[in-house]
Amino acid sequence: MQPFRFIHCGDLHLGAPFQYARGMSRSVDRAVAEATYDAFNNIIELAVRERVNAVVISGDIYNSEDHNLEAQVRFVRAMYQLWEAHIPVYMVQGNHDPAESWRAGLAMPDNVHVFSDTQVQRFPLMVNNIEVGGVYGISCGHGNEQTNFASQYKAFERDEFSLAVMHGTVGASLGSEDHNIIGPCNLSDIMQGAMDYWALGHIHKAQVLSEDPMVVYAGNPQGLHRKESGPKGCYMVRVAHNGHCELEFIETSEIRFEEIKLDIAGIRTESELLELLSNKKQSLRKRHNKNTLVSVNLIGTGPMYRLCADEAVRKLWLRETQAEEKSKSTFIMPYRMTNKTRPAVNLAERRLLSDMVGDYLRAYDDTVTDVDAVRQILVNRPESKRLGGYLDLLSDDVLKRVMERSEMEGVTVLMGANDEH
Repeated sequence: MQPFRFIHCGDLHLGAPFQYARGMSRSVDRAVAEATYDAFNNIIELAVRERVNAVVISGDIYNSEDHNLEAQVRFVRAMYQLWEAHIPVYMVQGNHDPAESWRAGLAMPDNVHVFSDTQVQRFPLMVNNIEVGGVYGISCGHGNEQTNFASQYKAFERDEFSLAVMHGTVGASLGSEDHNIIGPCNLSDIMQGAMDYWALGHIHKAQVLSEDPMVVYAGNPQGLHRKESGPKGCYMVRVAHNGHCELEFIETSEIRFEEIKLDIAGIRTESELLELLSNKKQSLRKRHNKNTLVSVNLIGTGPMYRLCADEAVRKLWLRETQAEEKSKSTFIMPYRMTNKTRPAVNLAERRLLSDMVGDYLRAYDDTVTDVDAVRQILVNRPESKRLGGYLDLLSDDVLKRVMERSEMEGVTVLMGANDEH
């Protein structure tokens, strides 16, 4: 078999909004508005520059709920760039861009192969005008599909190389990453398809689930929010004459999401804290040389606790550190600052004392026993009716953070301004 190369990407989410990261500066607004498009353009430029033999897209080109016609127009233009470079494209439609949502009526160039949403379809895999195998796929027809797509794939025996393209959830655990479970299946279903490479989409974290056969999530080429931190991109897949696949992850994102932790231990003044933040930002700038949106977490214990715990002070620090970035060619822009610091107090010892703080902590222990108990307290309160459907948004993680905060804030108030022991 002739060796060949292809790019595996997916979950482009072209035009996906970043509203919460806007309004900090004009340069940030421009970068945010174009981030998903620029990341996809980086993939197109990579494909043309490296003269790959194919580009495989595993769904979610754009968000159908936005009815984003601009995203469809830009996508088709990119397909014409690949057509001019004689690079075929094989794509499935995902739960965010199901077949029923493509309403623009734009004609794709003939190098683009879009898989049917009714059954698994096969297109010939051509390398230098020679058929070396097949590319198999099925698109989502209408959103949150619950069909086990993987069980429908079956490679032709004559294929020297079989490539499966699918948008779905492999393994129940992967459905917990803030993603709906789409086309649920297990690795055992995948193994029965006799494919050499599975190009998966839907999960936004790049990962290899199996090496024999290769079962790969490319992740998304541009992070969309703070939980999608670190490098984002696509895979360059090199297939040897014996069918062995070698993967290279290539970062394509225009904006990174990162987290900075500032430990207040040993810090005594506001200027020391802000200098530490500036140094952390500069370190990120040198390390990645990429526009970055930063979540700043204040942690640890120390005399700066009271300032860190004050929301108005944190907003002031945030505005000041944002102002530092407005003139930078590459911005490291903090967009949120959270307080996870604690006063220098031994809670175990304070629980034993016969004072107001000890009384409060013992009452806390009797009342706030676990997440379920806190949830029940909220439900039983008459005010909970005002929350309506928002009550369902109070996840276990949110309630745990509330529990931790209420314990420490109550102690802080009762200790007074000068009690730090």
